[in-house]
Amino acid sequence: MGGCKTDVFKKTAPVGVVDSGVGGLTVARHLQRMLPGEDIVYLGDGANCPYGNRTREELETLHRKTFGFLLRQGVKAIVVACNTVSSLLDRRAADYGVPVFTIIAPAAQAVARSGAQRVGLIATAFTVHSGCYERRIHALCPQIEVVSKDSPSLAALVDGGASDEHAIDAEITAQVGDILRRAPVTHLILGCTHYPIVAANFHRCFPQLALIDPAEEEAAALVRALRENDGINPAAAGRFSIYTTGDPSVYAPIAARLGLTPPSLVEQVRV
Repeated sequence: MGGCKTDVFKKTAPVGVVDSGVGGLTVARHLQRMLPGEDIVYLGDGANCPYGNRTREELETLHRKTFGFLLRQGVKAIVVACNTVSSLLDRRAADYGVPVFTIIAPAAQAVARSGAQRVGLIATAFTVHSGCYERRIHALCPQIEVVSKDSPSLAALVDGGASDEHAIDAEITAQVGDILRRAPVTHLILGCTHYPIVAANFHRCFPQLALIDPAEEEAAALVRALRENDGINPAAAGRFSIYTTGDPSVYAPIAARLGLTPPSLVEQVRV
Protein backbone atom coordinates (compact mmCIF):
# COMPACT_ATOMS: atom_id res chain seq x y z
CA MET A 1 0.00 0.00 0.00
CA GLY A 2 1.35 3.40 -0.94
CA GLY A 3 0.21 6.95 -0.48
CA CYS A 4 -1.57 8.13 2.65
CA LYS A 5 -1.58 5.46 5.34
CA THR A 6 -4.80 6.07 7.21
CA ASP A 7 -6.01 3.82 10.02
CA VAL A 8 -9.70 4.04 9.23
CA PHE A 9 -11.66 3.28 6.08
CA LYS A 10 -15.18 4.59 5.69
CA LYS A 11 -16.99 1.25 5.53
CA THR A 12 -19.78 2.20 3.17
CA ALA A 13 -17.68 4.26 0.76
CA PRO A 14 -16.83 2.61 -2.57
CA VAL A 15 -13.50 1.18 -3.62
CA GLY A 16 -11.96 2.94 -6.61
CA VAL A 17 -10.23 0.88 -9.29
CA VAL A 18 -8.29 2.61 -12.08
CA ASP A 19 -6.62 1.29 -15.21
CA SER A 20 -5.68 2.45 -18.69
CA GLY A 21 -8.62 0.49 -20.10
CA VAL A 22 -10.41 -2.83 -19.58
CA GLY A 23 -7.49 -4.62 -17.92
CA GLY A 24 -8.38 -3.57 -14.40
CA LEU A 25 -11.59 -5.56 -14.70
CA THR A 26 -9.37 -8.53 -13.78
CA VAL A 27 -8.77 -6.86 -10.40
CA ALA A 28 -12.46 -6.03 -10.05
CA ARG A 29 -13.28 -9.70 -10.67
CA HIS A 30 -11.20 -10.78 -7.67
CA LEU A 31 -12.56 -7.94 -5.52
CA GLN A 32 -16.13 -9.02 -6.24
CA ARG A 33 -15.29 -12.59 -5.30
CA MET A 34 -13.42 -11.68 -2.11
CA LEU A 35 -15.52 -8.66 -1.05
CA PRO A 36 -19.06 -9.14 -2.40
CA GLY A 37 -20.50 -6.30 -0.33
CA GLU A 38 -18.19 -3.60 -1.64
CA ASP A 39 -19.32 -0.92 -4.06
CA ILE A 40 -16.74 -0.62 -6.84
CA VAL A 41 -16.22 2.50 -8.94
CA TYR A 42 -14.12 1.58 -11.96
CA LEU A 43 -12.37 4.05 -14.24
CA GLY A 44 -10.77 2.88 -17.49
CA ASP A 45 -8.81 5.58 -19.30
CA GLY A 46 -9.48 4.05 -22.69
CA ALA A 47 -8.94 7.31 -24.56
CA ASN A 48 -5.26 7.15 -23.59
CA CYS A 49 -4.66 3.39 -23.75
CA PRO A 50 -2.10 1.87 -23.93
CA TYR A 51 -0.16 3.57 -21.15
CA GLY A 52 2.94 1.43 -21.65
CA ASN A 53 4.12 3.38 -24.69
CA ARG A 54 3.82 6.80 -23.02
CA THR A 55 6.46 8.98 -21.38
CA ARG A 56 6.86 9.44 -17.64
CA GLU A 57 5.61 13.02 -17.93
CA GLU A 58 2.47 11.93 -19.78
CA LEU A 59 1.78 9.21 -17.21
CA GLU A 60 2.19 11.67 -14.32
CA THR A 61 -0.45 13.91 -15.86
CA LEU A 62 -2.83 11.04 -16.65
CA HIS A 63 -2.67 9.39 -13.26
CA ARG A 64 -3.29 12.68 -11.44
CA LYS A 65 -6.41 13.23 -13.54
CA THR A 66 -7.75 9.71 -13.05
CA PHE A 67 -7.02 9.74 -9.32
CA GLY A 68 -8.80 13.08 -9.07
CA PHE A 69 -11.89 11.63 -10.74
CA LEU A 70 -12.05 8.72 -8.28
CA LEU A 71 -11.52 10.99 -5.29
CA ARG A 72 -14.48 13.08 -6.44
CA GLN A 73 -16.58 9.89 -6.31
CA GLY A 74 -15.78 9.62 -2.58
CA VAL A 75 -13.76 6.39 -2.71
CA LYS A 76 -12.20 4.99 0.47
CA ALA A 77 -9.19 3.54 -1.36
CA ILE A 78 -7.65 3.66 -4.83
CA VAL A 79 -6.57 0.35 -6.34
CA VAL A 80 -4.11 1.01 -9.16
CA ALA A 81 -4.94 -1.86 -11.50
CA CYS A 82 -2.18 -0.84 -13.90
CA ASN A 83 1.36 -2.14 -13.77
CA THR A 84 2.65 0.84 -15.74
CA VAL A 85 1.33 3.43 -13.28
CA SER A 86 2.28 1.18 -10.36
CA SER A 87 5.87 1.15 -11.64
CA LEU A 88 5.75 4.94 -11.68
CA LEU A 89 4.57 5.02 -8.05
CA ASP A 90 6.78 2.12 -6.95
CA ARG A 91 9.55 4.18 -5.35
CA ARG A 92 7.61 7.07 -3.95
CA ALA A 93 4.44 7.76 -2.04
CA ALA A 94 2.14 10.73 -2.40
CA ASP A 95 -0.62 11.86 -0.09
CA TYR A 96 -3.95 11.47 -1.87
CA GLY A 97 -6.01 11.47 1.34
CA VAL A 98 -6.94 7.79 0.95
CA PRO A 99 -4.77 4.66 0.84
CA VAL A 100 -3.39 3.83 -2.61
CA PHE A 101 -2.71 0.19 -3.49
CA THR A 102 -0.26 -0.65 -6.25
CA ILE A 103 0.14 -4.00 -7.95
CA ILE A 104 3.85 -4.82 -8.12
CA ALA A 105 4.77 -5.46 -4.47
CA PRO A 106 2.06 -8.11 -3.87
CA ALA A 107 2.99 -9.78 -7.17
CA ALA A 108 6.65 -9.93 -6.12
CA GLN A 109 5.59 -11.57 -2.87
CA ALA A 110 3.69 -14.20 -4.88
CA VAL A 111 6.83 -14.90 -6.92
CA ALA A 112 8.85 -15.31 -3.72
CA ARG A 113 6.28 -17.82 -2.41
CA SER A 114 6.22 -19.76 -5.67
CA GLY A 115 9.56 -21.47 -5.16
CA ALA A 116 10.56 -20.66 -8.75
CA GLN A 117 14.22 -20.17 -9.60
CA ARG A 118 13.55 -18.49 -12.95
CA VAL A 119 10.47 -16.45 -13.81
CA GLY A 120 9.44 -14.74 -17.00
CA LEU A 121 7.80 -11.32 -17.10
CA ILE A 122 5.68 -10.09 -19.98
CA ALA A 123 4.55 -6.49 -19.59
CA THR A 124 4.42 -3.10 -21.28
CA ALA A 125 7.64 -1.41 -22.37
CA PHE A 126 7.41 1.15 -19.55
CA THR A 127 7.02 -1.52 -16.88
CA VAL A 128 9.83 -3.68 -18.25
CA HIS A 129 12.27 -0.79 -18.66
CA SER A 130 11.52 0.54 -15.17
CA GLY A 131 12.99 -2.62 -13.62
CA CYS A 132 10.33 -2.47 -10.91
CA TYR A 133 9.62 -6.20 -10.83
CA GLU A 134 13.29 -7.13 -10.64
CA ARG A 135 13.85 -4.69 -7.74
CA ARG A 136 10.90 -5.98 -5.77
CA ILE A 137 11.60 -9.66 -6.41
CA HIS A 138 15.34 -9.41 -5.71
CA ALA A 139 14.67 -7.54 -2.47
CA LEU A 140 12.84 -10.67 -1.30
CA CYS A 141 14.79 -13.41 -3.12
CA PRO A 142 18.03 -12.22 -4.76
CA GLN A 143 18.64 -15.64 -6.31
CA ILE A 144 15.54 -15.62 -8.53
CA GLU A 145 16.33 -14.89 -12.17
CA VAL A 146 13.81 -12.59 -13.85
CA VAL A 147 13.68 -12.68 -17.66
CA SER A 148 11.60 -9.83 -19.07
CA LYS A 149 10.06 -9.03 -22.44
CA ASP A 150 7.82 -6.15 -23.37
CA SER A 151 4.84 -6.49 -25.66
CA PRO A 152 4.14 -3.48 -27.86
CA SER A 153 0.62 -4.51 -28.85
CA LEU A 154 -1.00 -7.08 -26.56
CA ALA A 155 -2.67 -4.57 -24.22
CA ALA A 156 -4.16 -2.71 -27.17
CA LEU A 157 -5.41 -5.95 -28.74
CA VAL A 158 -7.19 -6.85 -25.49
CA ASP A 159 -8.52 -3.34 -24.96
CA GLY A 160 -10.09 -3.50 -28.38
CA GLY A 161 -12.30 -6.34 -27.19
CA ALA A 162 -9.92 -9.33 -27.31
CA SER A 163 -11.68 -10.63 -30.43
CA ASP A 164 -8.69 -11.19 -32.73
CA GLU A 165 -7.58 -14.55 -31.37
CA HIS A 166 -5.04 -15.10 -34.12
CA ALA A 167 -3.26 -11.80 -33.48
CA ILE A 168 -3.34 -12.35 -29.72
CA ASP A 169 -1.85 -15.84 -30.02
CA ALA A 170 0.81 -14.57 -32.43
CA GLU A 171 1.86 -11.79 -30.06
CA ILE A 172 1.98 -14.11 -27.05
CA THR A 173 3.97 -16.71 -29.01
CA ALA A 174 6.49 -14.12 -30.21
CA GLN A 175 7.13 -12.42 -26.88
CA VAL A 176 6.99 -15.40 -24.51
CA GLY A 177 8.95 -17.41 -27.05
CA ASP A 178 11.70 -14.78 -26.79
CA ILE A 179 11.78 -15.25 -23.01
CA LEU A 180 12.06 -19.04 -23.30
CA ARG A 181 14.87 -18.78 -25.84
CA ARG A 182 16.87 -16.85 -23.26
CA ALA A 183 16.12 -18.96 -20.19
CA PRO A 184 14.09 -22.04 -19.19
CA VAL A 185 11.58 -20.21 -17.01
CA THR A 186 8.88 -22.19 -15.21
CA HIS A 187 6.58 -19.32 -14.19
CA LEU A 188 5.31 -16.31 -16.12
CA ILE A 189 4.21 -13.05 -14.53
CA LEU A 190 1.33 -11.46 -16.42
CA GLY A 191 2.69 -7.97 -15.84
CA CYS A 192 -0.25 -6.06 -17.30
CA THR A 193 -3.79 -6.44 -15.98
CA HIS A 194 -5.06 -6.76 -19.54
CA TYR A 195 -3.25 -10.06 -19.92
CA PRO A 196 -5.29 -12.27 -17.55
CA ILE A 197 -8.30 -11.55 -19.76
CA VAL A 198 -6.59 -13.76 -22.34
CA ALA A 199 -5.13 -16.25 -19.86
CA ALA A 200 -6.65 -19.07 -21.92
CA ASN A 201 -4.50 -17.94 -24.85
CA PHE A 202 -1.37 -18.06 -22.70
CA HIS A 203 -2.30 -21.57 -21.52
CA ARG A 204 -2.97 -22.68 -25.08
CA CYS A 205 0.32 -21.31 -26.42
CA PHE A 206 2.52 -22.31 -23.46
CA PRO A 207 0.74 -24.94 -21.34
CA GLN A 208 3.96 -25.79 -19.47
CA LEU A 209 4.15 -22.37 -17.76
CA ALA A 210 2.56 -21.55 -14.41
CA LEU A 211 0.93 -18.13 -14.64
CA ILE A 212 1.24 -15.56 -11.85
CA ASP A 213 -1.66 -13.09 -11.84
CA PRO A 214 -0.75 -9.84 -10.03
CA ALA A 215 -4.41 -8.76 -10.17
CA GLU A 216 -5.39 -11.46 -7.70
CA GLU A 217 -2.49 -10.62 -5.39
CA GLU A 218 -3.38 -6.92 -5.37
CA ALA A 219 -7.02 -7.65 -4.55
CA ALA A 220 -5.90 -9.86 -1.66
CA ALA A 221 -3.72 -7.01 -0.32
CA LEU A 222 -6.75 -4.70 -0.22
CA VAL A 223 -8.80 -7.37 1.55
CA ARG A 224 -6.14 -7.73 4.24
CA ALA A 225 -5.98 -3.97 4.80
CA LEU A 226 -9.76 -3.61 5.06
CA ARG A 227 -9.98 -6.50 7.53
CA GLU A 228 -7.16 -5.16 9.67
CA ASN A 229 -8.82 -1.72 9.82
CA ASP A 230 -12.46 -2.83 10.18
CA GLY A 231 -13.22 -1.30 6.80
CA ILE A 232 -15.23 -3.99 5.02
CA ASN A 233 -18.66 -2.97 3.81
CA PRO A 234 -21.20 -5.26 5.55
CA ALA A 235 -23.72 -5.01 2.70
CA ALA A 236 -24.93 -8.21 1.08
CA ALA A 237 -24.15 -7.12 -2.47
CA GLY A 238 -22.16 -4.21 -3.82
CA ARG A 239 -22.89 -1.88 -6.72
CA PHE A 240 -20.55 -1.96 -9.71
CA SER A 241 -20.15 1.22 -11.77
CA ILE A 242 -17.91 1.61 -14.81
CA TYR A 243 -16.68 4.91 -16.19
CA THR A 244 -14.38 5.29 -19.18
CA THR A 245 -12.79 8.06 -21.17
CA GLY A 246 -12.88 5.78 -24.22
CA ASP A 247 -15.35 3.49 -25.95
CA PRO A 248 -17.87 2.22 -23.37
CA SER A 249 -19.12 -0.60 -25.60
CA VAL A 250 -16.17 -2.93 -24.88
CA TYR A 251 -16.60 -3.01 -21.09
CA ALA A 252 -19.77 -5.03 -20.56
CA PRO A 253 -18.65 -7.89 -22.88
CA ILE A 254 -15.25 -8.15 -21.16
CA ALA A 255 -16.92 -7.99 -17.73
CA ALA A 256 -19.22 -10.83 -18.79
CA ARG A 257 -16.27 -12.81 -20.15
CA LEU A 258 -14.61 -12.52 -16.72
CA GLY A 259 -17.76 -13.50 -14.84
CA LEU A 260 -18.26 -10.15 -13.15
CA THR A 261 -21.61 -9.05 -11.79
CA PRO A 262 -23.17 -6.92 -14.56
CA PRO A 263 -22.37 -3.23 -14.04
CA SER A 264 -25.21 -0.96 -12.99
CA LEU A 265 -23.91 1.64 -15.43
CA VAL A 266 -21.25 2.03 -18.10
CA GLU A 267 -20.70 5.70 -18.84
CA GLN A 268 -18.25 7.72 -20.89
CA VAL A 269 -16.71 10.64 -18.98
CA ARG A 270 -14.03 13.30 -19.23
CA VAL A 271 -11.51 13.52 -16.39
